[in-house]
Amino acid sequence: GQLYGDILYFATEAQAGWTHSDPRPLYFWVYFVGINGVWVLVPGLLMLDAWHQLATAQRGHDRPRHKAH
Repeated sequence: GQLYGDILYFATEAQAGWTHSDPRPLYFWVYFVGINGVWVLVPGLLMLDAWHQLATAQRGHDRPRHKAH
């Protein structure tokens, strides 16, 4: 949900022509992109970690099992 909200936040601002952000490079890149980018980076990394964990678990589950007699 956080990642979806961030994408909408950046997309609507881009569509508005960046009119609601400070046009000075320091403020735009450091504050607007950098600080808000953390809210995209962290959920993105958590999603990648979850995908990796799920893929590992699925591979373990899909491995053929040998019957013990």
